[in-house]
Amino acid sequence: MITARTILSKEECMQVHKTVHQLRKHWTRRAQPPSPFFTLGAASYRDAAETSEGYTCKAQQDNGVLWEHFEWLYERVRTAVEQYVGGPAVYKAEFALPGYHIWLAPAIITQPVAPMHFDLQYRRLPWSSSESPDATRPLSFTLPIHLPQQGGGLNWWDITYEEFAAAYELGLVKSPADVKRAMRYYPYTCGQLVLHSGQMLHQIAPTAEVQETDERITLQGHGLYCHGQWQLYW
Repeated sequence: MITARTILSKEECMQVHKTVHQLRKHWTRRAQPPSPFFTLGAASYRDAAETSEGYTCKAQQDNGVLWEHFEWLYERVRTAVEQYVGGPAVYKAEFALPGYHIWLAPAIITQPVAPMHFDLQYRRLPWSSSESPDATRPLSFTLPIHLPQQGGGLNWWDITYEEFAAAYELGLVKSPADVKRAMRYYPYTCGQLVLHSGQMLHQIAPTAEVQETDERITLQGHGLYCHGQWQLYW
């Protein structure tokens, strides 16, 4: 259900980490001060929450900066995705390139309070009527660049969105928090691209102890199958 492929060395992770910080003026704050949680790039789950136009506008503003500094990395990710899905993958020009989640130490989660969710952000995006993306073949991926000293990872539950929706219709659950299944933990490793469907219930796992110098930086992206190829975006 979850798989990982090493695509960056330790030295390359350090290079990406340095570049992300050099681009700090392009970070977008995603939490109220003083919480230092940012993104670098447009995030569909946030920026398309109200209007798709706002998302595509921000994507076009940020994509040029991201491509200029990380073109080599995007090619590395795209190739790894193609190997995973067994078919061609491209970055969807109108949408946001995969971007970064950036938590500085005070914002790093230490309790299991992150939202439990399914990756359904593709429903908010302005796919053209001629595209007809295959919503039964979604893809989500995370590439850890820098993790806290005590590590980081993903909590997940063995229930799909379809199963949850069916239980919801029957009145058995009201929210993902009502799911009564054992939680599982997938530990991240810097440089390993983690891939899954995004359709199993999951949340950002907490880090037990955070040091003042800790950071949690990950590259995030999604994909959807459309016209014979995987369209990648964030």
